[in-house]
This record gives sequence, structure tokens and C-alpha cells, in this order.
Amino acid sequence: MIVENHIQPHSGFPPHAHRDVEIVTYVAAGVLTHADRFGHAGGIGPGEMQHISAGSGGMIHSEENAGDVVEHNLQCWLVPDRHGTTFAYHQLGFTPEERQGRLRLYVSPDARAGSMPIHTDAFIYAGLFAPGDVVEHALGPGRGAWLQLVRGALRVFGARLGQGDGAGLTDTDRLALEFDDETELLLFDLGMNAPMIWR
Repeated sequence: MIVENHIQPHSGFPPHAHRDVEIVTYVAAGVLTHADRFGHAGGIGPGEMQHISAGSGGMIHSEENAGDVVEHNLQCWLVPDRHGTTFAYHQLGFTPEERQGRLRLYVSPDARAGSMPIHTDAFIYAGLFAPGDVVEHALGPGRGAWLQLVRGALRVFGARLGQGDGAGLTDTDRLALEFDDETELLLFDLGMNAPMIWR
């Protein structure tokens, strides 16, 4: 599940509970202030991503915009691929220069290349692109992708996506993304046959 939030200044979500879910939050504008019962507190700014494994024991946290401008984030919930996970908190960011013209890896199952580890078969990327950029991304056997546009426009397999659009892609081993505007993009590279743990 992906939810796009525009949190007004000095408002947000009071303390609430989660369990058995992997929560990934990408901030596009403003600062999202997080606090949880495990003692983590602080802000997530533009170009930063937060990953929380709520764990099988659950956790309580709050999220708010303590600033004076609207905060913009996209939050994704993924089902863990195993029972008995424990709470974990991670945060990772890249500068605009580090994201420009490329897909930067933020999340992976094995924490490769300094990415944040997650309890499911998902690789999550984000990047910034200019008009005329063309970026390719390879998909392994049995994998699919979800594209989520934060802003901008791109074309993939003849379809044009604009701000706020998303698209799922399967049955291909390669994505060729052609950018028509200044674009901010999230890409989810997902195992299509991953076990789903529900309670």
C-alpha cells in the first residue's frame, strides 16, 4: 500500500500502533518529525527515507509536521516475509546531487551497498531526473516493478505517467524510463512470489 500525505503545518498523526508491517516513508518536501516508544525521535527531510520494522511485538509512534510549511511524503506499507520480526529503525538520505540522473538504492533485503535492511523481498530506489534523461533498470526472473511519480513525467513501454501516477510492470526483464520533465521517482523492485505472512 502507498499513501501520499500532505501534512499541514503544526499537525499530523498522534501516537498510534502498528505490528507485523514494514513501513517505508520517503519525504519529498518539508520535515516529518517522528517519535516512537523505543526512544527514536527526530526529523526526516527532503530526499530522506525512513524504514521501520514494526515487529511482531508491535510499536507505537507519532508523526507530525512541526514546521511552518506543508510537509509532503509518500508512505508504503509492506508485509514482512516471516513471523517473529523485531522492531528496527533506519533512516537514510542522499543529496540532490547524489540522486540526480540515477536511481539510488535506499532499501534492500540484505542491506547491500549501505542500504537499509527490510524483512521482505523488496529493493526500493529513488532518483531525480531531467528532461531527456533515459534510465534503464534490469529486473531478474520472477520480479516485477512498481513506479510511483512524486512529480514530473516519464514514458515507459509507450505509456505516459504524470505527477501522482503509479504503474505496475511484470513479464519483462528490463525497464527503459524516458523522462519528459523534471521528475522525482520512486521505483520498487519486488519479488512476485514472495511469501505473504498474514495474521
